[in-house]
Amino acid sequence: MKALMDRIFGENRPPVEMIRFESLNEVPPYERLEKKEAEIVKGMRNIWYEYVPSCYDGSREVPLVVQIHGGGQDGLRWASYTVWHEIAERNNMIVIYPNSIKAGRWDCNEEEIKYLYDLISHMCTVYKIDKTRIYMQGMSNGDMMTLAFTMRHPQVLAAAGYTSGPSSEEGIDGDRPVGALPIIQERGELDINYMLSKDVEDVYEKRYHMNDINRELWENVNGTAKVLPSVTIRGKDNFLIWNGTKAPIINWEIKDMGHREPVYAAQIYWDCLYSGCRMVNGEHLFENPVQTLKGDDDLYLIALGSNKAYHKNKIMRISSFDQGIVRMMVPSPERHFAPLKLNEMAQTEAMYAPVEILNSLFGAEVKSDRAGTLVMVTLPDQRIVTLRKDSLLIDIDGKYTAMQKPCILYFGCFYIPVEEFMRMVLKKQVSIAHDVMCISDHYALVGKYTARIICKLIGGVMRPHEQVEWE
Repeated sequence: MKALMDRIFGENRPPVEMIRFESLNEVPPYERLEKKEAEIVKGMRNIWYEYVPSCYDGSREVPLVVQIHGGGQDGLRWASYTVWHEIAERNNMIVIYPNSIKAGRWDCNEEEIKYLYDLISHMCTVYKIDKTRIYMQGMSNGDMMTLAFTMRHPQVLAAAGYTSGPSSEEGIDGDRPVGALPIIQERGELDINYMLSKDVEDVYEKRYHMNDINRELWENVNGTAKVLPSVTIRGKDNFLIWNGTKAPIINWEIKDMGHREPVYAAQIYWDCLYSGCRMVNGEHLFENPVQTLKGDDDLYLIALGSNKAYHKNKIMRISSFDQGIVRMMVPSPERHFAPLKLNEMAQTEAMYAPVEILNSLFGAEVKSDRAGTLVMVTLPDQRIVTLRKDSLLIDIDGKYTAMQKPCILYFGCFYIPVEEFMRMVLKKQVSIAHDVMCISDHYALVGKYTARIICKLIGGVMRPHEQVEWE
């Protein structure tokens, strides 16, 4: 890499330091990790790696976490990419990283399902394991193996996690879980191309369908089919939580991330799910996790083509008019003058919402003149905003300013450029994915799969996905 940089820049090479990819996911030391061997599968010497916390003395039962590596890896390499051993040390639990039977890959067959089942049984004989608190999580090909095991033996585990590897319909092959299980499914927003043919017309739709299939596997057994999800978005982390009658389902999407596991994943799995999960007398219990995921009180989601919003587990109507959110390109009226960015006005689209959205979502008082061409909005903080049809001009408490898009009258309904108004006037954070807009008081970036789910819930319209370039 240094030689390449020298050839490109010569003596004018910028003062940058090249960082090894591996160091981006560098984890704390794991000196206590030990290699173990035993005949778990008849006729074989199976290998796994154990982390036993320094405080373990066998005096009381401790939880067990089973970590399943991805394709092209083994237990030792996977241990170097995760902080599960650190979580185990801090919470007095044992974590194991088994090697697959076939070098570097899981076939997710009956032999491997039995192998993991027998390995867990072996650990319970060697150590004092709390059998009500056994957990499993896998990445990519390990995700598929985890799914195969959990569909067959949900009664063995208190909870399970799946990362970046939804099984295809062909891989699932008609199997369904035989019982409920608290689960968390993590996907990167851009994890779409992996293992998909270039002949697929819409890779986004194909990948999202795979995500849907894997989530819907658990709907009936977990009792979430008729439950609306709670939504919390923390920066790039999108969480949708279905609190089912039998067990919860947590969907975790990470904005702008591809096919990998985030470095902090173990912390999320433990704090938000595993720490609150137990399996007692065949019943899965979920209560008092370290961190409770619940819907954000300040989060509002609206969608193109919809007259509804999603807020605090509820679907709300945003206007008395039938027209919902629209997307328009408004040409620049000749009477407007500098310093407005007229070219940008004429050439870019914007999402528009009925002005009543300010009342229905934020409690503002909205009044209009008889013609409906002038609107006065009294905000909750008592500021008065005056808006005019076909005008960029805004009057806020007697002081004028301007937006880049004008307000419009559309089929008798007064519309505002909602993204700009939210940011400029209400000082809200705004993000958009697939024409679903997230409005909040905090930093929140809505992901495309989250947007797709919300769009279905509130009856929005998703425009065609952007083209994906294949390497």
